[in-house]
Amino acid sequence: MEGLQSQLAMHDAPLRSGGRWRRGLVRVCSSGFAVLLLVLPACRDASAPPPEPFEFRIGVFIQGKPNDFWDAVLDRMRQRLNLSGVQVELVLFKSSERAQVAQQIRQGDWRAIAICAPADEWTKQTIEQAMRAGVPVVLMGVDITDVARLGSVGTNYYEAGRRAGIWYAQRVPTGEVAVVAGHPVPRAVSEFWEGFRHGLLYNRRVRARLVPLSDSRNTPIVIEKLRAEPRIKGIFLMGAEVAQQGIAIAPRTNLGVLSWRAPAHDWYLTRQVEVLILERPEEIGVRVANLLRNLSQGRGSDLQIVYTPFEWHAR
Repeated sequence: MEGLQSQLAMHDAPLRSGGRWRRGLVRVCSSGFAVLLLVLPACRDASAPPPEPFEFRIGVFIQGKPNDFWDAVLDRMRQRLNLSGVQVELVLFKSSERAQVAQQIRQGDWRAIAICAPADEWTKQTIEQAMRAGVPVVLMGVDITDVARLGSVGTNYYEAGRRAGIWYAQRVPTGEVAVVAGHPVPRAVSEFWEGFRHGLLYNRRVRARLVPLSDSRNTPIVIEKLRAEPRIKGIFLMGAEVAQQGIAIAPRTNLGVLSWRAPAHDWYLTRQVEVLILERPEEIGVRVANLLRNLSQGRGSDLQIVYTPFEWHAR
């Protein structure tokens, strides 16, 4: 009997050990599958490249000095382009720094650029090189009609001058009107002067004289000389700084002003000036920013010329 039990135990041993082996195998497979589920995402994350940050570099290149006109333009531009990934870079430069600026424009990874510079050969070549490289270009301040570009935003200085010239032609019977002018936007004075002369043609007995100023601090001296001339029957101060320097000593009769500073409106209300043209540099900033944003994203028409409205007040 004992021998039979021993033989049965020997036959059961493989069965019992096989069952334990199968149960162990199930446990190992289950734990291995769980570990595999944990490891796979890590392997997938390690092999996938990290997402690149979205970044649009937009360049603003202005040949000129810092002043409150450009401050107003750029403040509103930055507000409008305050978007995730958009980086606005401002470069104010002098004529002696043009070579470095041209190189910066060529080598920069720009999605779009805005430029304000005199309408000469350097500016035209710089714009055309950027356009050939596939960078959309928007002009600020005044337009350059004989160069490739995708947009232009600024005050219509010709129309402002023409309306002022018509006013003087109707107001002054004979004599001469002096335009004392200085403005940070290149070609703003020349475009205003051209419009002023054309508007003054409504009265052939009135002539105009342009006195351009490179330094607005000379305005009082110029006005004192003009006041001593009997033929001068009216003075127009073109530019906010020129107007600020000359308002205190300019004669009140037939006095006109073009400015971008809000206090000039008070001059008109208090009858210190009889003609006021108030331009809006902040609106230039908004509309330039809109064009840059759309063009950098491949939207917008081929050529957009935008004239920002100016305020006109006259008695």
